[in-house]
Amino acid sequence: MFARWKTAVLRSSLPQRLAWAAGLGYVIGLASLLAYGHPGGGLGELLFVPVVLAALAADSRMGAAAGVAAAAIYAAALAAREPTLHETVVSLRFGLHLVSYVAAGAIVGAFARRARSLLGASLEMLDELLDLADRDVGSGALTGEGLDAAVARRVRRRWPFVLLLGELDPLSPRVSSRSAHERDSVVRDALRRVTYEFGKDVEVARAGPTRLVLLVTKTSLADARDAAASAERAFAREGKCVTFGWALFPGDGADGLSLVQAASERLHARRIVRGEWRPTAASAGLVDVLPIAEGAGS
Repeated sequence: MFARWKTAVLRSSLPQRLAWAAGLGYVIGLASLLAYGHPGGGLGELLFVPVVLAALAADSRMGAAAGVAAAAIYAAALAAREPTLHETVVSLRFGLHLVSYVAAGAIVGAFARRARSLLGASLEMLDELLDLADRDVGSGALTGEGLDAAVARRVRRRWPFVLLLGELDPLSPRVSSRSAHERDSVVRDALRRVTYEFGKDVEVARAGPTRLVLLVTKTSLADARDAAASAERAFAREGKCVTFGWALFPGDGADGLSLVQAASERLHARRIVRGEWRPTAASAGLVDVLPIAEGAGS
């Protein structure tokens, strides 16, 4: 029996433990008053402990209610111990105890609620900072670590979703700029645009110098193709040529790596069909690129 109580206490939350401790405090205070209580004896101060515990577990209203309960217990205990003291119990002494208990409970409850509110705000800010740590500074898109965490989170939920893998056309004049900084600026602008286009329901990540990843909640391959077409049209309106490949969870893979691989295969297949990319022996891994010897061009 004791082991069950111990397990229940360990599994309970802090407010629940405080509430149970307050109930035990009321019982101890009532027993003490029934055994040794008399007006002016000071045992009524014991009831401040359960009042404070109940207030810490809730808010000012619960603290005030706990104060009223403590005053009622105090009056009932003295009346039961010495029935002739009925007039004394309802006198100024009882009123002072009532005001003291209620005030203590209300004040402690108000501060406890304020402290929990500040703690909640701090935790929300911490979550936002942790989220920002996994995002690109310029565009707000997820970084590689953030993408891994987002995919893992969706996989754990076991809900169908689509991973769209896109690549900006390297032949585009804006992307093939001679300056790496300008190329990076174009990609970040594209990420901001797609984030604005699809809203909060889509998670956007950057997977390389010119690669984008979108996580979309879809349930079929037809929806995946439609999402890829919608993304391409959104970029086309901004004058950017982006081709997307897609992969559906769980049909095309059970983890992030397999989904990215499936989406990459579709991406390359679509780019070949469109004439945007032609594989070579080196890119296919059939031959190794020989290093150019120094002075070979002289």
